[in-house]
Amino acid sequence: MKKAYYFDLDNTLFFNDEGRILPNTLKLLYALRKQPNTILGLATGRSLEKLKIVKDILPLFDHMVLINGAMLYINGKLVHDTPISKEDIDFVLEILKDTNVNIGMVSEVEDAILYEDARVDHAMKTLRGIHPAVKSNFHEKSSIYQLWIFADSDDDIKNISNQLTKFHCFPWHIGGADFIYPHVHKAAGIQYLRALDPYDMMITVGDGLNDVSMIQLADIGIAMDNSRFDALKNEAQLIAPHIKDDLLFDFFIKEKLLVV
Repeated sequence: MKKAYYFDLDNTLFFNDEGRILPNTLKLLYALRKQPNTILGLATGRSLEKLKIVKDILPLFDHMVLINGAMLYINGKLVHDTPISKEDIDFVLEILKDTNVNIGMVSEVEDAILYEDARVDHAMKTLRGIHPAVKSNFHEKSSIYQLWIFADSDDDIKNISNQLTKFHCFPWHIGGADFIYPHVHKAAGIQYLRALDPYDMMITVGDGLNDVSMIQLADIGIAMDNSRFDALKNEAQLIAPHIKDDLLFDFFIKEKLLVV
């Protein structure tokens, strides 16, 4: 039986508080890579450029679902992408132009925001080394795959989400969220790759709201204990230990998801 294991990155594999992948989590990845009939997948909101923090382990992954499913790779080769139309970005800019909301735009290799903002600086600390440039017309010259919205509170994000009905909202920090087309998500990206590179069983692991779709899709969906989202944990069949405990390898052995 051929199995696929898909992992979220931030606070699932990569411990953001310490800026590294902890030793036993790394041990798990190498052990899975050695298993026969195994596909190892990475499913993250990050773009390829933002994966430089884990560049040493990228060759371990057969499949990569990046920018929440907007860019899909097999063995390092881009096989599908879904950019946001310039018209839809102009619509967002028009709707939010007289508010104190800041908008970020994510391309394959660069990010931009409308203006310098302490809220952006605070959010980017968790992503380590990401400093968006200030470019109000960034989308006119670059393909954009995801929007960031930076506001003062989660209630503000909810109100914005109600206005931007063309997009689905994935909160990832207090007062901030990813906005992406509703048909673009991790599960859709995984299904697309599965059609190109089939397997029999799927295990997925994540900690965020953007992981719910792939947890629902999996034969075995696993939520990290450190997740702050009950919506994710309620969909999971299993709850893995908190990332700071670095027990993911032991957990996979215990649940018979890895044979050594």
